[in-house]
Amino acid sequence: MQRVGFKALTGLSALLCALLGPPAAAQYEEVLKKLNGDDTVQGTEESKSFRVLFDAYLELDPPPLEVGDEFNLSTIHPKMRDWDAVSDWAESSGHMAEAIEKCKTRNIIGLPYGAGEVSAAYRQADLVAAIGVGGSLRQNEFSYLRAMDTIAAYATAEMYRRLEAGQIQPALDLATAHNWVLRQLCDRQFLGEKMHSMQLLIRALANFRDVFYTYQDSIEAEQYFELSWYDIPDLRADRNRLHIPEGDRVISEALLEEVFDHREQADPEQFARAFAWIQAADAPLTQFGAAKRWSMIAEVHGSLEASKERLTLIYDDWWRRWRVQEYDPILDINTQFVRTNPVRYAAVIYSMQNIQEVFTVRNQLVAAVNGSAIAAGLCAYKRTFGVYPDQTEKLYGQFVRKLISDIDPYDEQYGPLRYRLLQGRHSVDTLAGRLWIDAGECVVYGLGQDHQDNLAAEHSDDGAVGDLVLWPPITVLSRKQGVID
Repeated sequence: MQRVGFKALTGLSALLCALLGPPAAAQYEEVLKKLNGDDTVQGTEESKSFRVLFDAYLELDPPPLEVGDEFNLSTIHPKMRDWDAVSDWAESSGHMAEAIEKCKTRNIIGLPYGAGEVSAAYRQADLVAAIGVGGSLRQNEFSYLRAMDTIAAYATAEMYRRLEAGQIQPALDLATAHNWVLRQLCDRQFLGEKMHSMQLLIRALANFRDVFYTYQDSIEAEQYFELSWYDIPDLRADRNRLHIPEGDRVISEALLEEVFDHREQADPEQFARAFAWIQAADAPLTQFGAAKRWSMIAEVHGSLEASKERLTLIYDDWWRRWRVQEYDPILDINTQFVRTNPVRYAAVIYSMQNIQEVFTVRNQLVAAVNGSAIAAGLCAYKRTFGVYPDQTEKLYGQFVRKLISDIDPYDEQYGPLRYRLLQGRHSVDTLAGRLWIDAGECVVYGLGQDHQDNLAAEHSDDGAVGDLVLWPPITVLSRKQGVID
């Protein structure tokens, strides 16, 4: 989630406040009760990470560059232009590394929802998951994610600083702990939180593979083994461990309550106020026409009971799809969201978000976890025998746990990630340019979103074009070959 997104939401929230007024206190409290009663918030103080992280963050020196598109966990590395300043920042803030490592023994982030649920110091630093900003439950701001971006940048800088200083095991320990913190973050309840967190973990794992490749001569086989056998597989991003976002559903139910009258029939005035603004958010001058249309829709809209039933049907459908195996025939059927009548249940459609995109990002994360485990196992094998294996079967049982470490989420037959030991020089076309991999190296890749084996001849980071090459790390090759800085 970009910084500009939070600023935009603040402006939109102020407008909503003027249009709708504050949500009923009882309804707001009920929403918070449901959200904060979830297992991802409940727990002992020793099981939660947020206070450990945020107390350390409050004492963290400002980074030498503003964290954003140009400076983040994906752009930090020892060859970057401002590395000396970045390295000094990392070294001077050792308490942040200690906090991250302390969270390795914890299970959840545990940050409660609602700005009033945290201390004044956290509120002042925007370390909040705010619900009902500006007077409408439609506006929720997860401004604490900006802090998580900064913490991710710090963890990356300190990891590389330790590696450059020859502190190999401390660097691996920090990276492993940070990956676990991000995995905890992936269990948050809202789509916006989950998408942001999953993408952070995908990028952190890409950095981890960069480390495996760049520091191969410094990392011992036993260290690679610990990563491939225990630390990386324990991130478990599969359908049984990573849960579907449910917070948006709680908000949608509350929003429906706002726009129906005491007879549980659509209130034309409330419909016009709420949904005309939502529909016209990107084009304010269309709001008045939209208001008239929504007043008309209210006359033919389903009842509150029918609308809630439709909302439940949509989420139950998504839940089933989330839990079934990839490429189950049920996934070929249009979702209940797509099949919902856009007039009779317009309030349902406009009160919620289509979470279908999270299915796509989950596949990317599963591939990143599995590919990283395989990469660590390959490095352990090479450190032991001096060469890469001619087939990945030689890894199983000794260097890699096969059952949960090799599935390609893009393979319709549930097959393993593809592996090739290169007999000759191999080219890979990327969006940034063509890269070359030398003979004797190996390639690990997923099939990508087209489910076709393109022999790792073309790569995109999300698998949308060609394959998803996971090893060797594309970023390292791009920097070494001058394709990117």
